Amino acid sequence: MALRRLVSSVLVFVIAAGASAYTFDDVMIEYWAGSGINEAVVVIDFGVDSYAFGYRWNNGPKYGKDLMDAVVAAGSLDYTQTGVFLNTVSYATYSNIGQDGWPTDWWSYFISDDGKSWVTSDVVFAERELSNGAWDGWAHQTTGVWPPVHLPKIPISAPCLDYDSNDFAVEVIAYVQGSGVGNDWLTGQPFNDANSALGRPTLKTTGDGWYIPVDENVPVVPVYPPFRAFELVTVGNSGQLTVKFNHRVANDENNPHGIDFIIYGDAYLIIGGGQGWTNDNPEEATVTAFVSTEPGIVAVSQDGNDWYYFSTGPYADSFAPTASYRWDEVNDIWGHELDPTRPVDPNLTTADLNGKTVAEVIEMYGGSAGGTGFDIGVLGLDWIQYVRIEDNPGSSATTEVDAIADVSCCGDYKHPYPVGDLNKDCRVDMADFAIFTSHWLECTWKCP
Repeated sequence: MALRRLVSSVLVFVIAAGASAYTFDDVMIEYWAGSGINEAVVVIDFGVDSYAFGYRWNNGPKYGKDLMDAVVAAGSLDYTQTGVFLNTVSYATYSNIGQDGWPTDWWSYFISDDGKSWVTSDVVFAERELSNGAWDGWAHQTTGVWPPVHLPKIPISAPCLDYDSNDFAVEVIAYVQGSGVGNDWLTGQPFNDANSALGRPTLKTTGDGWYIPVDENVPVVPVYPPFRAFELVTVGNSGQLTVKFNHRVANDENNPHGIDFIIYGDAYLIIGGGQGWTNDNPEEATVTAFVSTEPGIVAVSQDGNDWYYFSTGPYADSFAPTASYRWDEVNDIWGHELDPTRPVDPNLTTADLNGKTVAEVIEMYGGSAGGTGFDIGVLGLDWIQYVRIEDNPGSSATTEVDAIADVSCCGDYKHPYPVGDLNKDCRVDMADFAIFTSHWLECTWKCP
């Protein structure tokens, strides 16, 4: 059988170079099988639809076949095999897919460390030893091409968007309008309403009257930022804006990438060839490494009196430009809303985006709505409640502000650790029990 000869070859496939790795929390898991402190996920990709299943265990070694057998026993996924090879898979509306076999109807087996970069396995699934955090993938192939052209596609979970107005700045403390504050070219309204900086970042704006009709609703994308006077406030030359949260924004240990709050402005990426955004398919527009920014200096305070400055950056109204929705490449429509309380990986740079499509840029944000992230820990602070954006005196740029968000994470003010959560993952489970038992009868004070 040709597949038996081919399975010994190993080839690395990169799905999204430079993109952040997936975590199991990013994946829409159909159901979990087993129990224990170790976790692995298998992705079954039928071509149009893909599904993910989770497997937990304590004692090893465990193999790819153990994963599949446990998932089959726990739910409605089913498979058959011929010898050491997977033959057919059935799930949901798919029945016995792969029964015709090589070269037009067969399954290829992949493994991954991060859910982004997949390699064809050099061993059959009964011999593939699992590790905690492992990814397995099966992709249905309809041609005899080797290496297989269809890689496993992660079924991304819509984020749990439980944010509300309290996750953003809620009060303007002071606004000093600087010079150079412009007007909305469609209405003539000046960009001087400081309340525009409160609440969540803009999801949809309007057409600009040049490339897009003014009466058209336009999702905010990294090449088309909010630009209306009712969406943004301009700090202006020699100006400043001070806002307040209704809670302490903490330097939470679980904040993604160590980022504690995010400032959204109207920075945007430039489309290659000087083209304008026409609100069409984002898979057809390619960006350059150039981003238009108007950096403003950021300071923070606990009491509104003593201020601590990010003097050398990061800056407000800079990278990464806002994105509002994920793009559904299968149906060519805008999908679920991106998370405005989740930061972009600060290791992502404009150079990483050069030559990428708008859709790819959004995917590289890793579920984040963009914005510029700030770590208050670098200032030696555990928490803040006030944020100030000041004009940069060394620049003629007039910084714009759309929103300021508190980063959400396990253990923050809205998601406190439950009693008994020893490993601080916001759930009490066998992993916590294992920690408890490993320290049973330990003593640190007045020990016998």
